[in-house]
Amino acid sequence: MANVVTAPNTQTATIVAVCTAERIADTSAELATLRDRSAVRTILISLGDDPQPPIEAHNNVVTIQQIVPRYLNNAVASLRLSSLPSIAWWRGGEVALLPDLAALVDRLVLDALDPREAWTVVPQLTSTTMVGDLRWTALTRWRNLMAQFFDVPEVRESIGSFSRLDISAGDLHAARLLGGWMTARLPEGATLATDISSAPRGAAIQSVILSGSRHRLSLRLGAGSACIETSIEASGRSVMSRLVPLGAQTPEALLAEELRVSARDLAFEEALRNSGDLS
Repeated sequence: MANVVTAPNTQTATIVAVCTAERIADTSAELATLRDRSAVRTILISLGDDPQPPIEAHNNVVTIQQIVPRYLNNAVASLRLSSLPSIAWWRGGEVALLPDLAALVDRLVLDALDPREAWTVVPQLTSTTMVGDLRWTALTRWRNLMAQFFDVPEVRESIGSFSRLDISAGDLHAARLLGGWMTARLPEGATLATDISSAPRGAAIQSVILSGSRHRLSLRLGAGSACIETSIEASGRSVMSRLVPLGAQTPEALLAEELRVSARDLAFEEALRNSGDLS
C-alpha cells in the first residue's frame, strides 16, 4: 500500500479509528466533530473483505473502507506519521488484531459495544503501549465526585465502615468498571456487598449508592441527564446535597480528553482487574 503524505501543519496527534462496517457512519461523523475542536489528523479504517480498498485522502483526513482485517497493520504502518503521536480508537473487530495494532501506536483506546473480549487482553496490551477505554473516561466525573465525599472529615474517618455498593446503570459494562474501581480503592472494598442493576434505556450510569453503618453516600443522575445530584446522609438525615454538571459525554468529547492523557492509566487497569467478579 503506497504511503499517503500529508503536511503535519500544526497537528498534535493522529487518531486511527478502527471500526466495523456498522459503525463507520457514526465514527466518521464523530471524527469530523473532533477535528473541529482539536488539531488532529484522522485515519478511519473499517474492517471488511476488500484486500485492496481505495484510499481516500484529503488534507488531514484519510479513509479506508472494508479492508481485510489481516491487512490492518500494513495500512496503519503506512499511513501514520512518525512525527506525530498516534492514538488508535478501537470500535470493534477481531480482538486478535489488537496486540499488533498496539505495537504501532502510542496509545490504544478501547470502545467496542461489548468490551469483554478486548478487556481480557488488556494486561498483554499494556506491555506494549498505554491502554484506555472510553467507558472509563466517561466515568471520570462519577469517580471524582465519589472521591470528593472523602474530603469531608466525618466521612473520611468512617471510610472502613462502608459495607454495601448499589449501582443502577444503562450500561452494565460501565457499572462493572466503576464497581471495580471502588472495590480497589476502598480499604474494605473486597468485602463490599455489591449489586448492579439494569436501568433499561437509561444513561450509562443512573445512580451510585455507597452505604454503611454511619453514612450513606449517593450520586444520582438528575432530570434531563445534565447534572449529578450528590448527597451525604448520616443517621438517616441529609447533611449535604448539591448539583454538579455531568459534562459532555459524546465520543468526540471523551476522545478529546484522551488526547490530554500522556501516562499509563494504572487506575483503569486496577479497576478492570477488580471488575471480573461483579455482576
